[in-house]
This record gives sequence, C-alpha cells and structure tokens, in this order.
Amino acid sequence: MYNKRFLDYLACFVMAAMMSFSLVYPLTTTLNFPYSSFYILGLVAIILLIYSVLFTNKSVSKISVPLTILSLVAGTIFLAIRGDLAYVIQPFQWLSRYIYDEAILSDNYYAFFITAILALSLTLLVYIFTVKKFSFMIILLSGSITFVSQWMLDFFVPRAYISFYTFAISIIAYYFMYIYKKKCLESSDNDFVSPSGFILGTAPICILIVFLANSMPASSKPIEWKWLDSKLNSFYNELGFGHGKNALGLDSDYFSFYSTGFGDEGDLGGNIQPNNIKIMEVTSDRSVYLRGRACDTYLGNSWKSLQQDNVNLKIPNRMSLDILEMKTGLPLLVAKLDPENNIYKFSESDGTIPNIISKHNVKVKYENMRTKSLFTPLKSENFKFSSKVGDAVLINQDGILTSNKFLNKDFSYSFESYSLNTYSENFSNLLRQSMRGLYSVELNRLTDEIYEHFYSEYLKDLLDEAERAYDSEPLMLNRYSVQFSIKNIIRNTADNITLSDLLYEYLVNGFINNYNLDNIFEREDLEQYFQMCINELNDSEDMKKLEQFKSSNSNSVYIYNTYLNLPSELPQRVKDLAVSITDNETTNFDRAKAIEKYLSSNYSYTLTPGDPPADRDFVDYFLFEKQEGYCVYFASAMVVLARSVGLPARYVEGFVLPPQSKDDVYEVTNEQAHAWPEIYFEGFGWVSFEPTPVYRQNSFYSFNGFRHNMSGMLPQTTGTGLQNQNNDEGNKPDMAPQPVQRQNPFINAVLIFVAVFAGFAFIVLTVIVINKIRRKQKLKAILNMPPKEAVIKLYEVYLNHLLYQYMPVRPAETPLEYAKRLDDYGYFTPQKFIDVASIFVKARYSPNEVTEEDKSNVMKFYEPIVSKTRVSLGRIKYFFMAHILGRI
Repeated sequence: MYNKRFLDYLACFVMAAMMSFSLVYPLTTTLNFPYSSFYILGLVAIILLIYSVLFTNKSVSKISVPLTILSLVAGTIFLAIRGDLAYVIQPFQWLSRYIYDEAILSDNYYAFFITAILALSLTLLVYIFTVKKFSFMIILLSGSITFVSQWMLDFFVPRAYISFYTFAISIIAYYFMYIYKKKCLESSDNDFVSPSGFILGTAPICILIVFLANSMPASSKPIEWKWLDSKLNSFYNELGFGHGKNALGLDSDYFSFYSTGFGDEGDLGGNIQPNNIKIMEVTSDRSVYLRGRACDTYLGNSWKSLQQDNVNLKIPNRMSLDILEMKTGLPLLVAKLDPENNIYKFSESDGTIPNIISKHNVKVKYENMRTKSLFTPLKSENFKFSSKVGDAVLINQDGILTSNKFLNKDFSYSFESYSLNTYSENFSNLLRQSMRGLYSVELNRLTDEIYEHFYSEYLKDLLDEAERAYDSEPLMLNRYSVQFSIKNIIRNTADNITLSDLLYEYLVNGFINNYNLDNIFEREDLEQYFQMCINELNDSEDMKKLEQFKSSNSNSVYIYNTYLNLPSELPQRVKDLAVSITDNETTNFDRAKAIEKYLSSNYSYTLTPGDPPADRDFVDYFLFEKQEGYCVYFASAMVVLARSVGLPARYVEGFVLPPQSKDDVYEVTNEQAHAWPEIYFEGFGWVSFEPTPVYRQNSFYSFNGFRHNMSGMLPQTTGTGLQNQNNDEGNKPDMAPQPVQRQNPFINAVLIFVAVFAGFAFIVLTVIVINKIRRKQKLKAILNMPPKEAVIKLYEVYLNHLLYQYMPVRPAETPLEYAKRLDDYGYFTPQKFIDVASIFVKARYSPNEVTEEDKSNVMKFYEPIVSKTRVSLGRIKYFFMAHILGRI
C-alpha cells in the first residue's frame, strides 16, 4: 500500500514538474532571460520538492504554512526597518522599465528574482491542481491561455517550442489521469493500469525525446549529400559545362561566406585564403553590398537561420515590408525632428527624401557560379529575371532570395534598390528619432483622431437627438463606453474588412438593440446610415494610414521577438562590455555607432587569426583574447554587442563591389566576399553598419557613390584609418555595470500588482464561467432524460449535496430510512425529503412506471437543497467548491 501511494505521488510529481516547466519557460524566453530549459526544469523541480514538504499532510500544513507566511512577513518587516526593502522592490521596477525597453538585461539578481517569482506562483498553481485537488480543466485552461496569448500577441520565441511540446505531452497524461479518476474509480473492482504505472513508464521516453530534439541544432538548408554533390559537380565540369576542373568560383547549393573557398563550412573563424576567380558582373552607377545570406540565431560558434518561412517573391514579404516601413515611418521621424518640414521635403513620386534616399537600377549577371542563391542589397524591389525562374524564386524572413532551381553562368536579373546617404548628418539625425514603441504611440494618436472625426461627424447629433427624445425617461447612453468600444475596434482590429464588420455589429447592437433608437428613428434608416458612415470612414486617408501603421507595428513586434535572442551560455563580460561602450549614449542610433566605432578602432584586421578554441564562445574569444580577425569576427561581435543592449540585429554575408568599375560594370571575384551586421530602427527598418576596420567609410551605403579603398577581403597596408593596431587596452572604455536609474517604487509596484491581479482575475472568471455552463448543461441533460433516468440522476445529485452538508448516508441505511432521519431532524422543513426518496425507490426498484409528474416533483427539490448547501458550507466555501473547483 505504501509503495502504491509513493508511486502515485511520484507520477503526480513528474506531471507537475513537466507542466510547471511548460508554463514558466515560455515566459522567461519572452523576457529574453538567460536561463536554459534544463535550468528552469531544475528550478521548478526544487520548488515542487519544497511544496511537497510544506503540504505533506493537513497536520504539517497547519504548522508549515503559517510559519512560512510569518517568516515572509518578518523578513519584509526586517528589510523595511533596515531600509533594504528596495532589494525586493527594485526587481519589479526594473521589470517595468525592461518591458518598455527603458532598461537592459544586466548582470544582477533582477532576472533571477523575477524568474523565481514566476516559478513559485505558477508551480504552486500546478501543484494544487495536480497533487492536492486534481483538476484537468484548470490545468488545460492555464496552459492554453499561456500559449494562445503569446501567439496572439506575437510574444512567442522559437526556442520556447520545447515548452509547448512538453505541454502537449503532459496534457495527454493529465487527460488519462482525468479519465481514470472519472471512470475507473467509480468502481473499486477494475483491472485498469494505475496512472502511476502509465505515467512513470512513458514519461522518461517522452522527456528524452523532447529534450534531445530541442538540443539538436537545426539547419537552415535542406539535407545535403556532399559526397554525391562533389561527384556530380566534377562530372559537370569534366563535360565542359564549367571552365576546367574546380573552375567554378562558387559551387554550392546556398551561399555562405565559406562556400567561396576560404575555409571549411561549420564553425566560425580560422585562416582564409582569398582567390580571384570571377563569379559575377554587376552593373550599377554606385557601389552596393549584395546580400546572399542572413542569420537570426547565434549559437556560440556559428550562425544559423532558424526561422523557416520562405514564400514566393511575388507574395508580400518582409523585404517589401521593410521598404513600406521606410516610407511609412519616415514622416513620423521627420515630424519629430522637423515639424515645419523646412529641411526634409518628400519626393512626390515615391515618398522618399531626395537628399537622403535615392533609387537606382542594378543588374547582376552570373559568371563562374553554380548556386541557388541570388544576391541583392537591402531595400530592393521590382525584380526582373532573364529566364523563366520568376515562380521559382523564394524570399525568406530576412529578405534573402533563393531559387528552387540551380542558377548557372549567364543567368542575369535586374532590380531597383534604395540607396542611403549615410554620410549626411540629416540622415543620422532622423535615425536618432527612432525608438521602440514609435508605432504604438502613433497608432494611439491616429486612433484618437479617427474617433473624434467619426464621433463629431456621424454619432454626436444622433446621440443628442436620442437624449432629447428620451428626456422624460432618460436614456442611459454612456458616451465614455461608446468612445472606449469604438476606439478599441479601430485600434486593435487587424484589417479594415473585419473592422467594418465589428463596427457595424457594435453600432447596431449598441445603438438600436440596447438603446432602442428604433423607437425614434426607422430601424432600416439607422442601419443604412451606419453602413454609409462606415464606408466613408474606410475610404478616408487616415484609415489607410492606420492600416499601414498596424502592418509596420506587427512587423516591428516580430523583429524585436526574433533578433534580440542570445545564447544563455554567452559570457557576462560580453554584455558588460556592450553596456560600457554605450553607457553615455541616449539614442539607439548612437549606441549602434558607438559599437561600430569601438570595434573598428580597437581591433586589428588579419586573414590569419588561427583557429578559435572549440570550447569557447567565438565572440568572447575575439573580444577579450585574440583581438584580431576578418569581417566575420567583426560582424559577429557587433551583432552580439548590439543585441546585448536591446538593439535588434542580424548577421549578413554576401559580396561587396570592388574599388573600380569600367563603365559602371563591376567584376566581382571571391576576394569581395564579406560579412557585416544589420540593425533595426523602428520607423525606418533595417540599416547596415561596417565595423570591419579596413573600410574608411562609416557605412557601406553612400548617396554620392561609395568607393572602397580595397577589395572585401584584402587588408590595406597604408592609409586604412586604423587606430590602435596593437590593441592598447588603455584606449578601451572601462567595463562598468548598468548605471542606477531614478526609480518610483510605489507606482511601478502598483502597476505590476494590477497586471498580475488582472491576469489572475481573468483566469478565475474564465473558470467560473466554464463551471456555470457545465452545471447548467448537466441539469439540462437531466431534464431531457426519460422520467425514470432523470429521477435516479437527480437523487445522485442530491446525495452529493448532502455529503457536502455533512449529512451522508449511514452504512446499511436504506433510502427511505435516510429520508425519514432527515425529516425527523426537520432538515428541509417545510419540504419532506421522504417524497423524493419514495419516488427514487419507485424508479430504482419498482417495475411501476415513473411519470413526468414524479420527475417534476423531484425537480422541485433542487433549489431548496442547493440553498441548504450554500447555508451549510457558507457562501465563500460554497462559491469555491461550486464555481472554482466545480465539485457541486
């Protein structure tokens, strides 16, 4: 017996641990906290062990729980007396600023404190409804709300999929437990396997599969057979389609920096040897950087693209969104910097600013190349291809183009590309206006304007007339409620078609059905009037602008959720260095430029840095030990440092055009292979930066025609503008912790409390609604039964109520004896329970027919017995048992 109880508890513990992990881990990943899945799993397991001790049994709980509460209160009072209560309040203040991008994830206890609070609260919820009061519905609801809300708000990050898979597996075990308790335990004689045997038998295999799958690195490329590919490529060249053996300058399914022959694919770093095989010709009136690969995930020693959403180039995609964002966001940035529009005048043709952004044509022709990759600059559009490959061209979330078919010599394509005048101080000043939340602020402002126009133009006179008509019997028209509801529809509806439907439904229900305005105006006239109002609203320029901002805002949320992730194993000193470099800067653009300048001024360029240690983080090794490398080193370091201070950044590889052209035709060789970072600015989109020190220019786009001093791979021996080739430590800024910021503990504490309370209240209300619906459905189902079955079922319900009233049936007591005992007590005076028992005995044991009248008489007893239960338990306990746990 003891062994069975232990196994049952162990099974519940395993279920609770996996479920707690699946609720806590997605929240910590959304907050970008540096804790691995195994770390969170270990934390919730420890917390569960603590709860197991505190709630061993009722006797222990009566002592341990009050002692724990008293200890917490005493500790709080002690900290308050010592003046150290700020240590508890500061993490919540930091979290408030961190969520609004006003603070960064620094090296202190804040992240752990918040993680511990999340783990303690969610694990307690899971422990109660798994071990103490098993409730499948509450557990299912908690997990569903967690994941659905994250997906709806676009807060879910890819590395949290392990928590979703864990939840999916765990909830199946919970369901089997639910079925077992509901069905099998109704009878003491059953040959079903115990839940502990099932769970403990399957859990290790499930856990192993989920965590091994999560630990395996994912490749952004399809499965490759390198041995077969090399044989086919050799055969291809020997047939004469190439230019002799190994003549192809680029022969790879998909481009990467190392596919150009400089080294082995795989981990970053190592010595490289550039070659000068011509691979393409590019016709352009200015120098451009051609992107061939971009990565969103840093794994410590390599870059991967884990987002897989390739779509046809003709479908609206994130490259077109980036261009749309530039055109949509520029007026916002200009309005902040130059409200009078004296300096920044927009072009009427494409909505850009001529002296900052220009548009030009580019043509690319492949030479000694065989690949599925295409090469384009940032912010390109209007593609035209020389052969019928248009339907085969795909584009991914980073704006990288690939083909389903191999592209060979003489393949060509052209496009239009926007060039940025990064030398202009006007351009820099515009990007300094960028900030996280820019679109959200503008959406709120524009929503207010649209509502005010809609209200004053269409609704105000209608409401005034209605109030005059109901003057003798005041009409309860809450105009604040109208304002809130309409603004909510305008602000938060994804598309204008749905917005029209929701707005029309609200106006009809609110103004006609609820306020009975059809007593004043003809209903048909009102409906036509509302439809006309909505149609005119949708045709307005403000609504078109609002839809654009919603699209840009959604894209911005995706970018912040994707391009700030760093591995949990990243050494803290890398993050500290990023903070120290940017500590004195006040805008995101200046932070990015500070990192760019720091790297180009303090680290040396070399093609032979040697192999980095296999067990070390690549960026950490470069920044603090090797301190020399080529473009891959500098680009990787800038992306990691930028992400460390809250700047969304990605790693990009491709080609830079050579220094010279002949009649605007550039001959590109493998020497021009290059890597660089791109950083996102809300209100403008992605912007490229150049931290590699062999380039004099501070960015590689130039309105006036950028010209390099050398090819992409070869360092310049003189006049490079390099500073501190010997990496003098004295020129590096001191690494310092994040500065202490002014805090308002009470306001932030109240806001966090309100948010937590609102979330908890939402869950509780949802559970109450579900239990109410379930109870009504159960009663309705009984009423629809034949009289005999309905009477038996109602009697079971009454016995359940009497059990909770502490009036159970005694052993060997018949239904009539039990009813007589209750009536002798006067328990249900003036009703008699013997009447119900007599009909039940007739239904259960007699061959006589039970009539509808008998069923109605038994049903009349339902309300009295419910009222008696409520009085017996007390309103609070009854509410909890009936509406929260659903036991009654």
